[in-house]
Amino acid sequence: MTERALERRVKRWLLGAPFDCFVQVSPGLEPLLIEELEEMRIPVRSVPAQVDRGGVALPLDLDGIMTVNLASRLASRVLLRVGAFAASSTEMLHDQARRLPWEVHLGFTVAYALRMTSHRSRLQAGEELAKAFTGAVARHMGELGPAPRPDPEAPLEFHVRLENDRCTVSLNTSGEHLHRRGIRTLVGDAPVRETLAAAVVRLGLRNAPNPDVVIDPFCGSGAVLIEAADVLTGQVPGRGRSFAFEHAGWFRPGRWRAVRRSLRADEPPTATSARLLGIDTDERMLSATRANLEAAGHEAAMLHHGDSLGFDFDSLAPRSGLIVSNLPYGVRLGDARQAAALTRRFLSALGAGSTRWRFALLVADPGGVTEHPDVSVGDVVNTLSGGRRVAIVSGSVGG
Repeated sequence: MTERALERRVKRWLLGAPFDCFVQVSPGLEPLLIEELEEMRIPVRSVPAQVDRGGVALPLDLDGIMTVNLASRLASRVLLRVGAFAASSTEMLHDQARRLPWEVHLGFTVAYALRMTSHRSRLQAGEELAKAFTGAVARHMGELGPAPRPDPEAPLEFHVRLENDRCTVSLNTSGEHLHRRGIRTLVGDAPVRETLAAAVVRLGLRNAPNPDVVIDPFCGSGAVLIEAADVLTGQVPGRGRSFAFEHAGWFRPGRWRAVRRSLRADEPPTATSARLLGIDTDERMLSATRANLEAAGHEAAMLHHGDSLGFDFDSLAPRSGLIVSNLPYGVRLGDARQAAALTRRFLSALGAGSTRWRFALLVADPGGVTEHPDVSVGDVVNTLSGGRRVAIVSGSVGG
């Protein structure tokens, strides 16, 4: 297969746009993802989008795939449907998989990764199934010239999901999980994923749309603070990383440059009048936070070494103050009883002040916030963090 022949096949495939895709997100955050996609002008409500636990299925063209990967703060991955078919035997799987347009996705790449799962199907994920599948790819591509081989470290990864004797094949267009922004390289002992930190910030800014002071009183290595700074200064989250789709046979560098320009991905951050402050008792963590903020282009954010329980929040005199934070869960650091006591004492300290603070807090026990007598509760969004049930609670306290 020559480059010209591949180009012809890709052009024919592109005529079928938009393509079935699935945008993954942490369970419970699907409504927030839909809001975000609409803000990015991705047509969600005007097309047959389907909300499932852990994501949204919807059609996307190439620009849409690139845009969601680059600009979504909440999405975990963007999967592009390659094909779906009945597969109750290895022979059926081999024959059907061989017919998929592998050259369009693989191009002239020499290797690809494979991730297989099976639920309620006669075929079970394992060596035999993987051999049947890779054999189908090899036979299809062998007729065209290239001979790509399976390699778990390859940048292009295909997800093969068997459920109820039906096989769905998808290309992971993102590559690494999208919480890996390529910016925060120094992390603490109990880091929060950037995608979850972004959900905290989204709920916080919904609660206080134009804050003049934004504080993370337990900032750790700075994930929540960086996400807040990014939003307030108009920075896209994926600006510092690459994506798997850049290795696909259908990748168009010119369209990718146009998408980056439209989202101002390579421009410096715009100015914000909001003051950003991170507080932590661990000076080592504050050093990491400072380095991470500088890498993200947010040198203006302030950091304070000290205990938030004794900090004079009223001294900041905000007109519209917002607190966003990932409070300790009591899992990796301390225990659940200590975490609950800290949450209670922190909210009580804010409640005793003269300033009314809006907040969005990620907590293991939402009752510790919603049942506090000084708190007025807004939204409660249940989700998962590292497989653990957590909740983002927004509301107001103090004043």
